[in-house]
Order: sequence, then structure tokens, then C-alpha cells
Amino acid sequence: MKNYGNPLLQDYGITEMHCIEHIGKITHPNVTKISSSLHITRGGVSKIIKRLINKGAITPYHEESNKKEVYYRLTSLGQKVFDAHEQLHRVWNDKDQEFFKKFKQQDIAFVENFIEQYIQHLKQTLKEKMKC
Repeated sequence: MKNYGNPLLQDYGITEMHCIEHIGKITHPNVTKISSSLHITRGGVSKIIKRLINKGAITPYHEESNKKEVYYRLTSLGQKVFDAHEQLHRVWNDKDQEFFKKFKQQDIAFVENFIEQYIQHLKQTLKEKMKC
């Protein structure tokens, strides 16, 4: 059983919680929009959606103007999971902010610059390897 600090979240995986988050934030969320937003295949999103419907966290609906397209909305349970997940992120963000207070801004800027340059180095290395 997962421990996210909130018993409400124990029955949800990270991807399920993020799917709930995106459904809660996207206007008229459908499989295509959710897939694009989460960077997961539409087939993967469809599997997650089935699980979330079975758990009672989301429900499908149709717009009056488009009966063909299936959209999803949070149920009251889904909204509670959404809110608990948002709270979890706020707590983690607060802890991160407290951690970063230990460092001077110039030290953080150095690390950011280092990471940025290393990412560019990795991208260039991958690009060169793809040519081979």
C-alpha cells in the first residue's frame, strides 16, 4: 500500500493522480487532450480512465453539441483526490523552499547553469549517437 500522507490517496498510483489532476484542469478533457497533456499514449490513458471510472473518481459525459466525443469530469470523490494531491504538492513545495533557503542565490544559479549545460551535452551526445 502506498503512503502519500493522506489515506484518501492510498488507492491511487502516481499516474492515476496526475490523470485526475489533468482532468480537473483541462477544459473538456477527452482521451486525446489528456494523452497530450500527460505525454502518455491514448491507449495508456484509456486504461487509466477505465480504472478511475471503476474507482468512482471520474465519469464520462457528452457535450450537447457533440454527442460522438466522450469527455470526462471529476466526481465528488475525484475532486477530493484532486484536492489531496494538490495539497501534497504544496507540502512538498514548501519543504523544497525551506531546503533552498540554506543556499545563496549565486550557488543555486551555478547549479542551475551546470544542469542546463549538462542537459545540452546529453542531447548533443544522443543526437550524435542517433546518426551512427
